[in-house]
Amino acid sequence: MSRVESSHTPTNEVEEDETVNTDNGSEKIPIDVDETTVVDPTEEKVKGKGSKAGCKRKSEVWEWFKTFDVDLKGPKGTTVKLQKAECTQCKKRYNVNLSGSTSHLLKHVKACFEIKRVKGISLSGTLKFPNNNQVGLDVVRGSGGYDHIKCREIIAKMIMAHELPFSFIEYHWFNILMKYNNPLYQRVTRNTIKNDCIKFFESEKEKIKNVFKHAKMISLTSDCWTSNQTIGYMVITAHYINPNWKLQKRIITFIELAPPHTGEAISDAILESLRKWGILNKIGTITLDNASNNDKVALILKSNFEVTGMLHFNGCFFHVRCCAHVLNLIVQVGLDRINDCIVKIREGVKYLRKSPARLFKFGEIAIQLGIPTRRSLCSDVKTRWNSTHRMLQSALYYKVALEGYAKRDSTFKWLPTELEWANTEKVMKLLDVFTKATNLFSGTAYPTSNLFFNEVFKVKKAICEAYSSSDDFLSKMSQVMYVKFEKYWGEVSLLMTVASIFDPRFKMNLIGFCFKKLYQSYEVDARIEEVRSKVELLFQKYEREYVASNSVSSSSTLLLDGTSLDNTQPEDDYFHFVIENQTEESPKTDLEVYLEERVLVVGQGEKFDVLEWWKVNCVKFPILSNFARDVLGIPISTVASESAFSAGGRVLDDYRSSLSKDMVELLVCGGDWIRASSTVTLHTLQQAVKEEENLEVKIPMTKTD
Repeated sequence: MSRVESSHTPTNEVEEDETVNTDNGSEKIPIDVDETTVVDPTEEKVKGKGSKAGCKRKSEVWEWFKTFDVDLKGPKGTTVKLQKAECTQCKKRYNVNLSGSTSHLLKHVKACFEIKRVKGISLSGTLKFPNNNQVGLDVVRGSGGYDHIKCREIIAKMIMAHELPFSFIEYHWFNILMKYNNPLYQRVTRNTIKNDCIKFFESEKEKIKNVFKHAKMISLTSDCWTSNQTIGYMVITAHYINPNWKLQKRIITFIELAPPHTGEAISDAILESLRKWGILNKIGTITLDNASNNDKVALILKSNFEVTGMLHFNGCFFHVRCCAHVLNLIVQVGLDRINDCIVKIREGVKYLRKSPARLFKFGEIAIQLGIPTRRSLCSDVKTRWNSTHRMLQSALYYKVALEGYAKRDSTFKWLPTELEWANTEKVMKLLDVFTKATNLFSGTAYPTSNLFFNEVFKVKKAICEAYSSSDDFLSKMSQVMYVKFEKYWGEVSLLMTVASIFDPRFKMNLIGFCFKKLYQSYEVDARIEEVRSKVELLFQKYEREYVASNSVSSSSTLLLDGTSLDNTQPEDDYFHFVIENQTEESPKTDLEVYLEERVLVVGQGEKFDVLEWWKVNCVKFPILSNFARDVLGIPISTVASESAFSAGGRVLDDYRSSLSKDMVELLVCGGDWIRASSTVTLHTLQQAVKEEENLEVKIPMTKTD
């Protein structure tokens, strides 16, 4: 058998039914592809005209191609061989030129989408995907070709994660798109995809249960939702730090809660959920909002765990009040004081937005007054105070322009008075502090508890300064704020201060710095010592547990050489005497060593991951790291980012409200589990609508009719 020599250079992609010319140039021979022989292109020798025998291939294209021989059935039972090259990424095949030319392969390397994806090159008009393991692309590409079952699994996850209706799978153009992308795709009914969602939920639930078995402590948050039929639902979320020192949260329960929503009914529902998940003995804290019945819930749960001996931290941090909810209540006090100004600005912005001609005229006036119009003019949503904050910011920026426009348009009747403007500016300074704190508490990065003390300190300091201000408006407004804040601060300050100690950048230093600004000088030392004593007391419990878990199983004492005292002879009484009477200087505890070391200095603007630091140092501080893990994982807020600023309650959308309660729980929990395991942000349909909500309008530079 010999290789077929050809005078032409094949450059086109070779298909499975390809034929080649024989030596007589007249007869077509069908190719029978055999992919069993694979040759390493870096080792194979190139033969033929234009290349030296025995020379290794050096072209860059061989990084992306593998070669193999195909046997061809020739005339009269003869067999010939043809060498082919296959792209390792997209699997397209080309003839290998006998002359050694690789120009057609190089053209493919430059154009191949899959090679560009591996290289990290983004095509024009396309978005670059993150790493495969970040978005699940590892399940998209597989060596086994198209897998319809895997495709259904991906669609089920998409429906759950993005909160789409089951009927989405039957949408005509969705099926057209899927068929266009892969002709092997088969239509799926909504019942089939519903069953796929159920299978995923049950499978994932067992995985989470297994994770919970190895978790030492779990913190809970609970909140209430309402359907559009005014049916009440309760959600329970579990928070924990996994063995890899990553903060995790999973919704474990989303159930219908029949009225009346008493403390007894809510606590019974929580206990039943914990029993089903097998984590009754692992609950350390529960974070709830400020509703009056939640105080009863916390009291019942705490007493239940106390009786059964399953109360963590000696009950010090068991009930945590949602700080975002408290800040919301305090902010509403400030906004109520300037409500007249807010209403005028809101209606004035609406008036300008209704007419492009008015907006253009407003822009002209701003430019004449020397105000750059790059900033948008914002409207707000009444129930979301952060949008009101942005509206007031833009109005204050365009204050002079609004006054100028009011003089030229007699129908504009919503200009605030000078006193209202002045009071709004005072409130805005306070709102800036609250906005930064709320952004932290509800951030998508899901902050650890060590960060809260410093931000809450800033809020308390701002309120105290306003309270003691000589300005009558500020002083009266901050009085109510101060009362509400003190109720919250008195209950949660200990948790926040203890959590800050486990940040190696702060330790006891931040507490001393802040207490000097918050309390009278004669109080500071006593308050610092109170915090330190509490930490030492809690640490002793972790120390006892650690010693108990690492104690030797044998009750007999071992001698220095490892032999048992029970087996010694009378002449060995001397060794008994030595062991019983030897005194050693007591070694320092993990806590003492940690606090005596210098604080960690991190550059300004440099990111610091406290959990990563403890992961690295857990061998150095084996006992203290267990304490740190439990404290740093305690959530301070019950709300997600999209509702942290909202004055309204959480409401199920129309589609979810129409489903059975079991299916609602499945979709809510399953969607949360998928989003939680992804390192990229997966938006729900409802979130996308909010993000696209047009609350800002640009000032036009050219007149629009």
